[in-house]
Amino acid sequence: MLTEPQPAETPQHGSISWHKVAAHLPGRNNKDCRKRWHYSIAHTIRKGTWTKEEDEKLLQAVDKYGARWSKVAVVVGSRNGDQCWKRWYDCLDPRIDKSPWTADEDARLLHEVATHGRNWSEIVNKHFPNRTSLSAKNRY
Repeated sequence: MLTEPQPAETPQHGSISWHKVAAHLPGRNNKDCRKRWHYSIAHTIRKGTWTKEEDEKLLQAVDKYGARWSKVAVVVGSRNGDQCWKRWYDCLDPRIDKSPWTADEDARLLHEVATHGRNWSEIVNKHFPNRTSLSAKNRY
């Protein structure tokens, strides 16, 4: 059913209007349709380790389009917007602090987890603004 409403709007012919596609599928929204398409139906999306070429394309696309992840994904070509977003925020964003964790940071991390639980994004946003959620989780 997902492929039927949009044959003329396949990625080869331009951007798919996921709102229009979802209008033909009761109980589904644009995000449901987009994710189902990219993760299950379209076979052009790579999974697994990113290549150096993909990272270079991602850097160039973010420089050109910023956080418009669907446009960035078109430039990368082999990944979807969600994958591009995750790669950027977990690995390539130049603002990420990749230095070794200090004893003070370790103590604060343990305290925050004991106080607020394992809500990594909240802990990072409030107490470690240049670290990633993944980094905090892995460090813990």
